[in-house]
Amino acid sequence: MNYGRGQAMHDRTTMIADDQPWQALLDSAGEGIWGVDLDGNCSFVNRAALSMLGYEAHELVGRNMHAMVHHHYPDGRVYPSTECCIYNVFREGRPFSNQVDHVFRKDGSFFYAEMSAQPILQDGRARGAVVTFRDVTQTRLSEEALRRSEKLAAVGQLASSIAHEINNPLEAVINLLYLVRTAETTDDMRTYASLAEQEIARISDITMQTLRFHRQQTAAAPVDLHETIPAILRLYTSRFASRKVEVKLRLRQTPSAMLLEGDLRQVLNNLIRNAYDAMPKGGKLHVRLRPARCPITEIPGTRITVADTGTGFLPKMKKHLFEPFHTSKEITGTGLGLWISKGIIDKHGGRISMRSRLQELSPHFHGTLFSLWLPLDLATPAGSQIAPPLA
Repeated sequence: MNYGRGQAMHDRTTMIADDQPWQALLDSAGEGIWGVDLDGNCSFVNRAALSMLGYEAHELVGRNMHAMVHHHYPDGRVYPSTECCIYNVFREGRPFSNQVDHVFRKDGSFFYAEMSAQPILQDGRARGAVVTFRDVTQTRLSEEALRRSEKLAAVGQLASSIAHEINNPLEAVINLLYLVRTAETTDDMRTYASLAEQEIARISDITMQTLRFHRQQTAAAPVDLHETIPAILRLYTSRFASRKVEVKLRLRQTPSAMLLEGDLRQVLNNLIRNAYDAMPKGGKLHVRLRPARCPITEIPGTRITVADTGTGFLPKMKKHLFEPFHTSKEITGTGLGLWISKGIIDKHGGRISMRSRLQELSPHFHGTLFSLWLPLDLATPAGSQIAPPLA
């Protein structure tokens, strides 16, 4: 089968000619493979790639691959070829591996592909790039299903906390309304009515925080962490009190950050809930916020720490901490919370780490500390594991 054209076949480093065994070798690969020249035009392609993309060879060879398979985002926004990461392989010498993004088929549909790209070199000079990829759509969809199930589990966990928090002010309102009705003076009535208004405002605040927790966002927006962190803690006020958990909150002044607030609330709620579960007999919960630079790139950002004096993690759990279906909560845990949390932090271009000391091994000093670092702007993350745009 002819997969090449004239001069394009002659100029590249590993030129694939019809009378050479290289094409048969490429066609025997299970992964899709294509090559591009310095203009981004397809110089060769194998059978697996054609099958996944829905094209014939003559429809791709010599054509601009960015325009053919990655011309838009799934939401319809145009993606400029000048920012294409595959082009940057030979333009800036930046190869990459195992990055996931979408690729369009001939019929206009798209699938998720895990891709790697390396430069094609000749006499020490880049002549193009070779790309390998595989369809990971089913894996991606399965992960999304797990994330949705974890979101539902988080809803269930929050429901009991919210019930506790709302029940107390509701009881207070009922009692205050009775006092209003039986008050002997106007001043007493006004005092009781004012207190009732405060309790209703508290209920309203809890409701609004819950709605914001579940709000879906597709774009980053300014987030005031000085407001967000206390708001999440307020959802556990009654539970902390009943279990004798003392909250130590220290929030230093930090710039407003461009983040996905709903996702970040899920992470913080998960860490606070884990800390609460780790202290069945009470203890201290330390939550800190401060400006900090990324330890790797020195990019300015924000650090959040959530530490408890609870039971700590088993040593065997640490190596699997951010993997799905690993949990220390046995019956009550889904094993997805920290996996989801790490995915959200990665999506922000941030970092998450953990230190823990087991109670049985260190009775005088034990507990767990989670540390989050987040950039100030989701659009320019540091150390991000988000796949850059594809050619």
